[in-house]
Amino acid sequence: MNHERLKRIIEAYGARQENWPANERGQAVDLLAADEQAQRTLAGYLAQQRSVDEALDALTVMPGADLRDRILQALPRLHWVDRCLAWLLPDTDQLRQYFWRPVLAASLPLVTGLLLGASTLTTDTSFSWEDELTLMALDDSVMEILSE
Repeated sequence: MNHERLKRIIEAYGARQENWPANERGQAVDLLAADEQAQRTLAGYLAQQRSVDEALDALTVMPGADLRDRILQALPRLHWVDRCLAWLLPDTDQLRQYFWRPVLAASLPLVTGLLLGASTLTTDTSFSWEDELTLMALDDSVMEILSE
């Protein structure tokens, strides 16, 4: 624990020691109690944070009954296609947004056609001697007709 970390803890959690993170509270309290330099440099900062804590405690906020509805109404509405694309390809970088989304949109008809074509494939490729004999008999019949 150093002075900078202690200052960040006070800044984030306030001046009350019970609000500080439990895993760092003991070290912070020990540093503040034992180190005179920490007491001198952070005394004004602690006083300032105490006044902020007191001001925040004095505030009472009464949310309106329709606060939840107003927040939900203020959210941007996306078309279902945009929501699907955002789910498939989240916006993490501009190149992906401008390049991969059109590629994905253009490849969807191809994938759909491949899936439909594969599902309608019903040809039977098993070998049958009966079919072979029938074809040979037809071949002989055709040859006899042609030779007459």
